[in-house]
Amino acid sequence: MNYSKAISVIALLSTSSAWAATSSYYEYEILSPDTTGSNYGPFPSAITEAGDTVGVYALKADLDQNVDIGLPFTFNQECFYDDEVCELIYYGSEDSTDASYENGYQAWRTTSAEIDNNETDPVSYFIAATNNVKIEGFDDDTDVKITDVVDSDEGSFAVGYGSGPYTDGERDYVRRAFVVDPSTSYATISLIPTAFDDDEGGFSSAYRMRDVTYDNGDTKTLIVGNASKSLAGGDSDYFDLCYNEGDEDDLDDLNYLVNCPGFDTQAWAWEYDSSATEIEGFALATEWLDDNTTRDGSDATYSAAAFDINSSGIAVGVSTYELSDSDEGGRQRAIIMTPDDEGTYDTPTVIVDATDESDSNGDYDKNDDTTYYNSWAESITDDNVVMGNRQYGSTKNVNYPIEMFIYDIDDDSISIPLEDTKVLSTKQRLAGDSASYRGANSYGYDMNENGLIVGSADAYDQTDPVVGGSPRTQSAFLYDNTSGDSWFIDDLLCTEDDDGVVTHPLIRLESATAINDDGVVLAEGFQYDSDSDYNSSINATAIMVKLTPSTTMEPDDSPNCWDSETLSDSDSDSSRSGAASLWLWLLVLPLALVRRVYNKKV
Repeated sequence: MNYSKAISVIALLSTSSAWAATSSYYEYEILSPDTTGSNYGPFPSAITEAGDTVGVYALKADLDQNVDIGLPFTFNQECFYDDEVCELIYYGSEDSTDASYENGYQAWRTTSAEIDNNETDPVSYFIAATNNVKIEGFDDDTDVKITDVVDSDEGSFAVGYGSGPYTDGERDYVRRAFVVDPSTSYATISLIPTAFDDDEGGFSSAYRMRDVTYDNGDTKTLIVGNASKSLAGGDSDYFDLCYNEGDEDDLDDLNYLVNCPGFDTQAWAWEYDSSATEIEGFALATEWLDDNTTRDGSDATYSAAAFDINSSGIAVGVSTYELSDSDEGGRQRAIIMTPDDEGTYDTPTVIVDATDESDSNGDYDKNDDTTYYNSWAESITDDNVVMGNRQYGSTKNVNYPIEMFIYDIDDDSISIPLEDTKVLSTKQRLAGDSASYRGANSYGYDMNENGLIVGSADAYDQTDPVVGGSPRTQSAFLYDNTSGDSWFIDDLLCTEDDDGVVTHPLIRLESATAINDDGVVLAEGFQYDSDSDYNSSINATAIMVKLTPSTTMEPDDSPNCWDSETLSDSDSDSSRSGAASLWLWLLVLPLALVRRVYNKKV
């Protein structure tokens, strides 16, 4: 069986440069971290404000980068593609020459059961490999995911999570959040789930580190994420089904993932302390949704997390409400967690307008409407502007799209800027093409303080039905919340010489996942050796790029890639129409490397 291994890297950038002699909006650098042993990637996870240090990971298996075993909204929707695609996602390829051979979700579950029964040696799927930040405290058979990197005078902080090492087929915990401290020779500090700890060891994740000043003047450095409160289901059954059960399941069902992460988790924060080896945190919300402070005997898993926090201590993330009293009955909604003057947190606020679920008073009104499956908030600025996404549970033009939303807390106003709207290529924009397309995807990943958002959206030619078919190819995009303009990042990379000849770099970027306040972007995709390979989407090399914006031009002033020889003779309506290959990835725990459910990536 081919096991999947991922490599998580924090590095001072070692790059091969492609600085153009003539101008494009973005100057790009192809980053070359050491990801030896991987088949997919490298992929970016974070960038510092100075732009000198990035978080990187790579994978050995063909899996979705968005699935996180600690975040049910990333996996709790059924697979809605055709049977062949779903079987590939679930079981992996049957061709031993494929990198995804036996690397579907069920193969990982079987491996997990074998490890627990001492039938297979433990395999680490995510390994930290660092140039300038050491990740200590995790053995060779454990996983490490870096989720944020932060500048300091001594070096770069790193936060994330890692799994416990195996001993005789068992381990003390399945996930533990951490912060790596450059001021103490990169000692690793554990961020522990103090609210719950028993034989299963508890569960914690860290996603973002920020300095916070509350209204009373108190200043703290907080790391936000989630931590376990109780065992899901009230006993260890859900835990065992999530991690240890190897039985096959019907593809039409949600399978055992619905029991993950085996814990009820709450949005959590830890105050950084350089003298500590372990830090006990505190809850950022006193309850989940439904006014639920305990699980009250429900069969649904209750899960919450904080993904970002601004300088005044307002945190954003996701929390669960019970749609039905069943193991599949949990749904998740984007939330805001606002402190009082003393920095104490209470009841989370649902961003009800993101899913049109408000009553006559504008309050959250739980109902059994199936229009939206989940929503979640990704980022918040110091001006209290929130960016997030919503996921459909009912079909829209033969798709279950994901749509980005932007919510202004102070104005209590929301926009869905790319709702039923395609991001247009430069050629389409100049031709005056309509951007209207019902059921288009737009996944926002990150937002900076200037309102610039990066993410992935349906590529310019992708219009095929998804339900009962295949995923649409995605392209990295840039959106300006100030102007309302959007661009494919691919269209901002071409150069033009003094004779008016436009040169295309033969790069196709699939997603952009990080942006700092200077507008420097991290993205991933593919590079090609020839025009014919580019136009046929074959013989590609996976790349990760750092994109530095021009300080003298606007995106619309970037040379028109469609005037290049590469694209001028290509049939833009057919060169990439239809579905993409399953170039997918995720980063989770070793017992639950899973690729099942919705698939935004391709």
